[in-house]
Amino acid sequence: MNAKRFTLLFLALAGILLLSACTTSSATGSNWPGLAADAQTAYLSDGAMIYAVRLRDGAELWRYPEKADSKKSFYATPVLLADGRMVIGSAGTDHCLYVIDTTQVAADTNTPDSTCIFAGSKDRWIASPLVVENTVYAPNNDGTLYVVDLTSGELLWSLEIGQGGHLWSTPTTDGAMLYLSSLDHNVYAINIESRKVAWTADLSGSVVSTPALSADGKTLYVGSLASKVFALNAADGSILWEAKTQKWVWGAPLVDGDAVYAADLDGQLYALDAATGKIAWNSKPADAITGSPLLMGDQIIVTTESGGVYTYDRQGKRGWDAAIQGKLYTTPVQAGDLLLVAPLSNGAEFYMTALDLDGTVRWPFKPE
Repeated sequence: MNAKRFTLLFLALAGILLLSACTTSSATGSNWPGLAADAQTAYLSDGAMIYAVRLRDGAELWRYPEKADSKKSFYATPVLLADGRMVIGSAGTDHCLYVIDTTQVAADTNTPDSTCIFAGSKDRWIASPLVVENTVYAPNNDGTLYVVDLTSGELLWSLEIGQGGHLWSTPTTDGAMLYLSSLDHNVYAINIESRKVAWTADLSGSVVSTPALSADGKTLYVGSLASKVFALNAADGSILWEAKTQKWVWGAPLVDGDAVYAADLDGQLYALDAATGKIAWNSKPADAITGSPLLMGDQIIVTTESGGVYTYDRQGKRGWDAAIQGKLYTTPVQAGDLLLVAPLSNGAEFYMTALDLDGTVRWPFKPE
């Protein structure tokens, strides 16, 4: 086993140990960060802190909490709401699901208001929740889906999934069903009205990413640690096709019309026919890819463990690439005319970097 593969396996195992241990690790850089952005601000959840960074110049706007708290730790991607609030669960021992009001930042502490709306889980929050209107669908590391009222924090209902496998990914929905993947090798379809599992699909390996739903809502595309990409019938969970990959598929597939793009830990990027699963082309830009491919205009963008950012067109032709100091595990994020990447900050020079659409560094961010 080479050193890079060992690193990934270690991180996967360390995540399980870190998030189930009795002690907490709130140190920055002990896991890969969460990254989100709105029109003006990037948000980086990186262990002890969540940072708000101005897109225009990379300046820090605020951080949460004011000081590191041994009970709080944040790695999930913040869920940004239209009213300026965000929802994020703590991977610390407080087991809190927080609502943070980014419009209410105290001048003396430079810290936004926050409310722990729910703390009734048995374990920590790895996945980002799905927020639909005033309802929060929050998968927990204890293997339970918790459904919480966003305003009151009331637990509306909960459902233990399968055999209690860890839930590390955000659900997706078509309005009637929730589709949720689990480390117990299964994808689950949950009827929102009945609050029961409608069907289960066994994918022969752990699933750590969100299922991708086709535009017509009929097909789910899922990557698995069985080193395969699957297309599932959304109505009953039957397997429509499966495509073999070289190594584990960690990130969620990207659906782009008649094509599905997926990447694996061998460093391969695959373009698959959405109807048949046939490989149209594949390319290996460098080493392991854990994040999902990102579509920016006509460019498909992937980032690699060694810190590379690579672009392709839809026919598989390589475009520009860039080298970022630090290991890249988090899916890159588009923010207007910027591409944001967040390296594993333990040992990295920067916590986040903004690139122009030609790969030129616009600014780096590292908190003081």
